[in-house]
Amino acid sequence: MPGDMNPWDPSDWEKHIQKVLKVRYGQPVGSYQHIPADIKGDCGLEGFAHDGTAYQCYACQNWNDFSVLLDHQKNKMTADIGKLLRKEEELQKIMGDIRIGIWNFVLPFWNDKDLLKHARRKEEEVRKKSPKHVTSDFKISVITNDEFAIETQALAKRDLYQFDVKGEIPDSVAAVARWFDDNNGLEMAENLTRKSIVIAKGKSEDMRRRFLNRIVRDFTKGQVVLGKLELDLPDVYENVIERKTFREDELEAECVTNTSVPGEFFNATLAGYKSQLRAVSGISPHAADLLAREAVADWLLRCPLEFE
Repeated sequence: MPGDMNPWDPSDWEKHIQKVLKVRYGQPVGSYQHIPADIKGDCGLEGFAHDGTAYQCYACQNWNDFSVLLDHQKNKMTADIGKLLRKEEELQKIMGDIRIGIWNFVLPFWNDKDLLKHARRKEEEVRKKSPKHVTSDFKISVITNDEFAIETQALAKRDLYQFDVKGEIPDSVAAVARWFDDNNGLEMAENLTRKSIVIAKGKSEDMRRRFLNRIVRDFTKGQVVLGKLELDLPDVYENVIERKTFREDELEAECVTNTSVPGEFFNATLAGYKSQLRAVSGISPHAADLLAREAVADWLLRCPLEFE
């Protein structure tokens, strides 16, 4: 499916796309022109490049099924192409001798080919009216952030874009249950059970079970986040894995020399690694915390984080 379903605030989406476009058209400076909509509204596009490529952003809100999403996206395209036609004279003054050849409809996510059919109809409508600020072979394309992978990586390295996850992590209760079913009797499950008894010493059996479930939940959620990070920002992913590997090597020695009680050592390890990951450019504090929890859970399951 084009893009991803991670929800975006409309203002944040536009700001992000403006940033990636300024990276894409960075040389020579001035090759891309943002059109602010703060005063007198927009003109059916939020920016254009000097090669005649125009861009309009849209992040649909409050949709609960794909048919609703499609309706909103089609309606938005219709409205913005209408503005593009109505404001011909104003756009000519803004763009000078530049003519729009491609109008890119930039979405976080879409998944229905009917949106492309709608684009073809709108395309033909513009061509028939032959406005002076577009080319005779005017085209509409539907694109997502996938088209800006290189630019997004560049922004992430400068911490101008931060990877995050919000709505796409699967149900943790079901994931935890599946993990216990799949690992029943295996070494990782036995490691966790043994260590939970040590860490939760003096606590009730109910508290120990909740701790077990939390560790498995942190591990399964974190694996989803790691996989998405690898797809979205491979360079940042490699940075995170390098840090995790280095910290894991340190832990093996620290487990031998540690003199604090297991619960305190566990909490200190998690807090310290959260702090390390929050310093990584290109990931949000929320994502850093999820990744830190995944790492500590992984170390508990595999044994780098050990207790006597």
